[in-house]
Amino acid sequence: MNAMNEKTVLPDEVPVLIAGAGPVGMVLAILLARQGVRSLVLEKRERINVLPRARGINVRSVEIMTQLDLGEELRADALPALWSRSFVYTERMAGELVGIMPGNMAPGSSAAFSPCEYRIAAQDKLDPMLYRKALAQGCDIRLRHEVTGFRDEGNGVVATVAVEGGGTREVRAQWLVAADGGASRLREAAGIGHAHHATYRSFVATHFHADLSRFTKGREGALIWTLAPGVVGLFHPLDGKTAWAGQIQYDPTREQPHTWSDADVVRRLQAMIGAPEDEAPEIDLHKHYTFTLTASVSERFRQGRLLLAGDAAHCTLPHGGWGLNTGIQSAHNLAWKLTSVLRGEAPPALWDAYDAERRKAARRNCEFAEVNAGHTEKLMRALRESSGLEERRRIVEGSRQYGNWSGLDLGIHYDGSSGRCAFVPDDIAPPAVENPVIDYVPHAKPGWRAPHFWGRTAQERIRVSSVMLFDGGFTLLAGPQGQAWVKAAGALAGTDSLPAIKPWRVAPDGDLVPEAVDCCALYGIGADGAVLVRPDGHVAWRVTGGASDAKLALQEMLARTLCHDQA
Repeated sequence: MNAMNEKTVLPDEVPVLIAGAGPVGMVLAILLARQGVRSLVLEKRERINVLPRARGINVRSVEIMTQLDLGEELRADALPALWSRSFVYTERMAGELVGIMPGNMAPGSSAAFSPCEYRIAAQDKLDPMLYRKALAQGCDIRLRHEVTGFRDEGNGVVATVAVEGGGTREVRAQWLVAADGGASRLREAAGIGHAHHATYRSFVATHFHADLSRFTKGREGALIWTLAPGVVGLFHPLDGKTAWAGQIQYDPTREQPHTWSDADVVRRLQAMIGAPEDEAPEIDLHKHYTFTLTASVSERFRQGRLLLAGDAAHCTLPHGGWGLNTGIQSAHNLAWKLTSVLRGEAPPALWDAYDAERRKAARRNCEFAEVNAGHTEKLMRALRESSGLEERRRIVEGSRQYGNWSGLDLGIHYDGSSGRCAFVPDDIAPPAVENPVIDYVPHAKPGWRAPHFWGRTAQERIRVSSVMLFDGGFTLLAGPQGQAWVKAAGALAGTDSLPAIKPWRVAPDGDLVPEAVDCCALYGIGADGAVLVRPDGHVAWRVTGGASDAKLALQEMLARTLCHDQA
């Protein structure tokens, strides 16, 4: 995609300036546009990314994409189901099969907990999809424009922009979002360091086309590892046909892959495939480059009117595919808070909650990926040292956490322990689980993702997941006898500069009729209780029963969620 900029003159002032048109910057711009907030997205590259890069889009991120009306397009571009069920371990792709480990990415794996499914769709599909959506949403995206610096004037930010064709311009914004990648110039200009930073193994990334079907039949997998000495690496199927990404592991102390020619890279890929010489497939290599695995979390995500998002704020290892997902969910968290502050519904103190919530979530995801990387190293070593095929199969079967992470995915939550929080905590403990990464038990403790259930709207009789109701605004779910809460939400609409709340009484005769589920038990409330859900689908407040003054109670809890008590 090499689109020319139709607009040549930059605006002098915008509410939100976003540096970077990667997936995080574009998701943020789309979310803001859906709420009527104007932004300007500036990207130094001359085209939107067309490399596969990240591929795994977890269930929570797919829920967000579905709210953006991109669910079907994402499904159409995703890796076919046959390839998404397992991880495959081989000596070489065409050689001995070491083992197959089932994961939780297969169709139906999350059906009890979400209306959506895990998708394996690489960024060469995702980024252009988001770009088209952003343009259709009216977002202003300028390629070949780079934010090179800024000054924070307290009541706004003045950014210096290197414009297409040479020269610089200044653009004023109320808020500046740095979504300009792991080597963020804006983060460095602000003097924001890392609270956590570590480097790991080095690889050569490749993108190529080849017909490998005769080697993969019966061993299709989302990842296909090669473990033999000298050919350690992995293959990523991109379309289940002929499109592939591959990673060649190398030792930077002994090898210099920056000197490798295309022919050298193809020879390494052929060695990983391991086919007899007369059966070696033709490889059409499109791109190769070196990279070193890095994990980092910035020491803060906000400084004045600068906000960090995506890789500028946090980079995770690819083990488990959480980098892109962490970024999408940070944008989702950021969008409603930006909107609330810009509308005057919340004080700037809400940004401290963005920092506290997302920084801890990013560190949790980062630590998970690092643990996964450790599991991978141990797994590879154990497999190499194993005595035979049966032992290898047992080792692979014991590596369950690597490809099973429902607890981390759908159990995404904020606990408020690291600073300000944009919800009202309660003292009800979440359900105990054996492994919080693998195991997910749905519940509605404040700060956690509100659980999914199917229902039908009373008027239209449309089947809808509760998850899809939590889109763009505050939502109240009241029990069968929660009429007072529904009435209170209506009475608060547009008062005291607080946002409107969409109320639903969940009952057989209510506004939302649940299907085969006890919603009060699921959400941990009584028949006259209620739950307030934030625009990003996280529970803001839960009340187990009625109140003497429902309007006043709801008003106070909404104000606390918006950090009015912390201003």
